[in-house]
Amino acid sequence: MGTTLDQARLRAQLARLASTPAERLDARPELPAAQALAARALSSRAADGLLRPLLGALLCDPELTTSSRIGDLVLRDFARGGLCLPAGGAASVPRALADGLPPGTVRTGVRVLSVAANAVVTRDHGTIRCRAVLIATGARDAAELLPGLRVPDFHPVTVLHHAVEGPAPTDEPLLLLDADRRGPVAYTAVTSAVDPSRARPGRALVTSVVLGAAASEPAGVLDRAARAQLAGLYGVPTGRWELLAVHHDPLAVPATPAPHDPRRPVRVLYGLYVCGDHRDTADAQGALRSARRAADAVRRDFGIRRYAQGPALRAAA
Repeated sequence: MGTTLDQARLRAQLARLASTPAERLDARPELPAAQALAARALSSRAADGLLRPLLGALLCDPELTTSSRIGDLVLRDFARGGLCLPAGGAASVPRALADGLPPGTVRTGVRVLSVAANAVVTRDHGTIRCRAVLIATGARDAAELLPGLRVPDFHPVTVLHHAVEGPAPTDEPLLLLDADRRGPVAYTAVTSAVDPSRARPGRALVTSVVLGAAASEPAGVLDRAARAQLAGLYGVPTGRWELLAVHHDPLAVPATPAPHDPRRPVRVLYGLYVCGDHRDTADAQGALRSARRAADAVRRDFGIRRYAQGPALRAAA
C-alpha cells in the first residue's frame, strides 16, 4: 500500500472520484485503463498494491485494456457504494424481477429460433405473435437472432467454490486481492460471511475468481494452484477444503477497449429492440442502463405514458 502519504493520496483520489459527475468522467481523454492508471499521482507501490488489482477485479480485465472512462466509472461506483452480493445468489435477482409481474407473464425453457418485429418463432411452442420484441441476452446469442449485430471479444472468468468445515477463514465480509499474483486467483472472499444462507451450519463457503488466460486452465489444475495461493492469502491450511463447483465462462464479460461507445443503439427498428451489457458498459449496471434505454424506446414508439408508480407500471405492461 505504500507510505501513509500514498494511502492519503489514494483515499483523496477515490473521494474526488466519488463526487465527480459521470458527465465529467465521460469528457476525459480516453485511454487504455492501464495507461490512465500510470498517469495518476500515486507511487508504484500504492498503484500496483491496491488500485491495479482492484480495478482489474472490477473490470474482469487484469491487463486493464478496458477504456479508461469505464474504469473511472466503476471506480466511482466502488468509491460511492462499495461492493455487494445479492442474498441467495445471482439467480435471486431475476426471480425478484419476475415476482413483480402478473402470473403467467414469464415463460422459461422456451427455445427461440428466430425473431421479427411482430413474432417470435420457437422450437417447441410454435410462433408467438406480439407487438414488439426485445432481445435481452448476451452478445453472441443476440447476434444469432439478429445477424449483423456486432459481437465483441470477451474476458473469460472461472469461479471456484470451496466448502470449509468448521470455522471460516475469516468472519469479515472482505474482498482479498492478490497484488503479487502468486497464483491464478485474482480475488477471493468468504461468501458466507456476507450472505450466511449460502453455507450450511458449521460450514463456510469460499468463492475465488480467476481472470485472464489462467481462467481457461483445466479445473483440476486451477484447484491445485488455487489451494496453495488461498492458504497464503487466508493464512490457514486448505488441503481439506471441499471443491463444490467450478464455473467457467469464456464469454463472461464483453471486452470494451478504447475507444468505446457506452450507448450503443438499442432500437434495431420499430418493434425490434436489443439490450444487454454489450450495448453499454460491461457490467450489471450497464445491462440495466441499456434495458432502461430499450424500455424508453419501446414506450416512445408505441406512445406509452411513463408511469411513476410500480403497480401502474405493471398494469400497463
